[in-house]
Amino acid sequence: MAYSTTYGDMHRAFRNFAIQDGYSEDPEGSGLKYATLDLRTTHRSVKQAPPKVTSGMMWTDEDFPPSRAVTGCASETLVWYRPHDFLQNPQLFVHGTERYDVKQNRFGTCWFLSMLSNLADKTRFLKRVINTGSYTPGKDGICHCKLWKFGEWVDIYIDDSLPLYQGKPGLELYGAASGTASNELWVSLVEKAVAKMYGSYCVVDGGWPSDAYLALTGGVSETVPLASYTSPPDDLFRRLDKALETGAMVTCVILGTIKEQEMKDYAGKLGLLGPHAYALNKTAKVQRYNGEVVCLIRIRNPHGKNEWTGKWSDQSSEWDTLAKGKNLRRIRDEGEFWMELSDFMQRFTQTTICSMTVDFDKDGQSDPLNYVLRIFGEWGTEVTVIVPNICKKPEFSDKYRGLTPEGTVPVVVQVIQDELRHDSFSKIGCGVLTGDDRTRIPDIEGKPRRSAELQRVFRYNLSPGTYILRPSRKHGTSKEFLVRVFSPCPIHADKY
Repeated sequence: MAYSTTYGDMHRAFRNFAIQDGYSEDPEGSGLKYATLDLRTTHRSVKQAPPKVTSGMMWTDEDFPPSRAVTGCASETLVWYRPHDFLQNPQLFVHGTERYDVKQNRFGTCWFLSMLSNLADKTRFLKRVINTGSYTPGKDGICHCKLWKFGEWVDIYIDDSLPLYQGKPGLELYGAASGTASNELWVSLVEKAVAKMYGSYCVVDGGWPSDAYLALTGGVSETVPLASYTSPPDDLFRRLDKALETGAMVTCVILGTIKEQEMKDYAGKLGLLGPHAYALNKTAKVQRYNGEVVCLIRIRNPHGKNEWTGKWSDQSSEWDTLAKGKNLRRIRDEGEFWMELSDFMQRFTQTTICSMTVDFDKDGQSDPLNYVLRIFGEWGTEVTVIVPNICKKPEFSDKYRGLTPEGTVPVVVQVIQDELRHDSFSKIGCGVLTGDDRTRIPDIEGKPRRSAELQRVFRYNLSPGTYILRPSRKHGTSKEFLVRVFSPCPIHADKY
């Protein structure tokens, strides 16, 4: 289609598009409204048909055999058994799910398991990934999980054969296991499903919690570097507190840039590990007898052990100074511990806040950018986007008043590449240009134009009008992009 560059003509040209491909409510009840524009010349189906198995037989996944599942990253000799061959009374779930169920073993999947432990406490989200109908021990060997991949929920079918090694007491699971019941399987099976989606357990040996959140929920994440954090520490605490209060999921990471001697100190004196990802699941303010208020952060190691041993750890004498808050202390070696905010900011490299909708003003609370325009395309494709005048009507503007300067609309652009392997990411970005003279509009945070990440998020204050989206890629193997445009009102797009 060809369009004039005037706003009125463009708006009329998109009228049919808006009616034909308008926004529809999310059937999952998230409150989001979706519209989709697919500009790809070819579409690669990601649907997998349910396996067929003869009654009384156990299915074997020929697409993901042990030789493909583990390709040289295991430090022990592995054997593969089905649950009934090494467990008594195997169950998918034992007494529901909780964060303590998640226990990392030998594979380096802390980036994924730290987020999965958050999900375990939010059954509404977890049930979409795995539920009581996903697997029946001893029935046919089939486990059916669902994961979010490049804009779609995809079916992942795996068999229930799991990798084990010869440990001190006998055969032990090499991969993730339940930390609360030895016969519980859901954690092991979800880890295997993720490994299959990515290609092998070796490929998922290292990654980013933000990518795990995308795979588990399809939501939006924001990573906050702590070393370069310039706002007052109390601002970070308020943001984390509000995020957790409103249902966000949070992780924190110690990166592998620590000097060798410092790393030994982490693993020994302080009890922390690095590089390693942790779940961050609670904040609290406690008060000493002298009236001083202390901001605390609760963190969980997905290993289910190896806790912080500094101030406010389980055995710390700091708890004896409290007039209010002593009940928060939990003296158990389960991988969960409290840290003071200042220690947290000093010892951890970054924290990632994840939610289903965008926190535009970074106060920890999702903002009403509930219209999501999904644009699929191939790199090199430019997209015309209209922010219509109706966004200024009170029915919309009253919801975002105060988020942006008067007369502008808060818009978030998220670009996602189709390459999953973190060591193969292309450097990606997505510029926004004016529709008349193609002047680049800077995002409000001044982020680098491109970086090697699975996903990137840019915030804009846009006046009603016509814009051009320019998704860009540099190097790498990624062939396609998904752009998600979050806005408080329905905006529309077509190929430029």
